[in-house]
Amino acid sequence: MALCSDPSITFLNKFGYNVVKLPRKGIEPMDIIGKDSSTEWLGPLSSVWKSSLPVPAPSAPQPAVSVEGQKTDQLALSVGLKVLANALAAFGASVPSLEVAYKQARNVQFQFTNVTSTSVAPLSAGNYLASGDLNTANAVIQHYFLDGSAHAFLIFDVLKSDTISVKATDSNGVEVKVDVPQIQAMLSVNAGVNVTTSNDSTLSFKGPAPVTFGFKAFAMGYANGKWSLAGAKASGDMAFGAAAGATGGGSSEPEQPPVLLTTSGLVNM
Repeated sequence: MALCSDPSITFLNKFGYNVVKLPRKGIEPMDIIGKDSSTEWLGPLSSVWKSSLPVPAPSAPQPAVSVEGQKTDQLALSVGLKVLANALAAFGASVPSLEVAYKQARNVQFQFTNVTSTSVAPLSAGNYLASGDLNTANAVIQHYFLDGSAHAFLIFDVLKSDTISVKATDSNGVEVKVDVPQIQAMLSVNAGVNVTTSNDSTLSFKGPAPVTFGFKAFAMGYANGKWSLAGAKASGDMAFGAAAGATGGGSSEPEQPPVLLTTSGLVNM
């Protein structure tokens, strides 16, 4: 079966990142995600890992030069508005319906601005694993780490942003007008979100604080009495949704295990 190709959960893959379907604060390096029939955010590794070394400290946010200013492919309007609605929800905005403001559009294109990367060096993560072990009494750990039908991944790099820019076009890629006043009116009750525009087709939505919308991860494995990390290819199958305050979230759609790039090395996706 082909890997998931839904553009709403693959638009970051060409930059080497996976998508957080419901962006939010609190998803950080050294968190674990588990994958069986769905992909779930499980929480920080430190909550189930005993190590003689301290948890590696993430880097200070750095400009994500490979993503900053980059544009997605043209996304069908229905797909693009779903991505936008999720981003606005992450910023704390509740918008009843965006379709009416984009009624002349057939596609939208996103541009990433104010993007930063926060990461843990792979060697530091490897040292942390080499100096500790899992709490295998934890039922969740037993399933995702010890059950051969499930997989566990360690996040080591996250993308954050407080701004998303959206350009509306017709089916030929020509810019079209959107109802800017209507969008501003819909968002006026959400004091934390600001809307600016340079023309009638492109709007920028700025939230009150950066949220995590993308990540890179290593596959975790155990062999010959040692824990190991292996690269995992960025794909739609790695996308997950984690609602604020929840222990995890994911699609109910069947998904396939991601492709491992190596069985022993650390591979940056």
